[in-house]
Amino acid sequence: MNAAEFIQFFLTICGGISIVGGAAAVIVKWIAPAFRLNRRVEVLEDHDRRDFETLKRIADRDSLILEVLSTMLDSQISGNNVEELKKMKQKLTEYLTANQR
Repeated sequence: MNAAEFIQFFLTICGGISIVGGAAAVIVKWIAPAFRLNRRVEVLEDHDRRDFETLKRIADRDSLILEVLSTMLDSQISGNNVEELKKMKQKLTEYLTANQR
């Protein structure tokens, strides 16, 4: 093998390496956004799940508050709703002790 053949062989190898490297770089540029997007979707789904659970707890709490207020109004109007007030007080106390953070 003379010098010209060696240089041609060496340049062929270098050309092959640059083609493979360029192809790999293009593939990585195509695939990387998909991985980033997948991670962002996972994070957003986690936030959505936590937000839904929080909204459900808030709705339950608001429902209890409205029920207590309704019982208090009934008691104020009729003046003889003491037993119902005691039940609502117990229900509210149970809710508060179960949902302390």
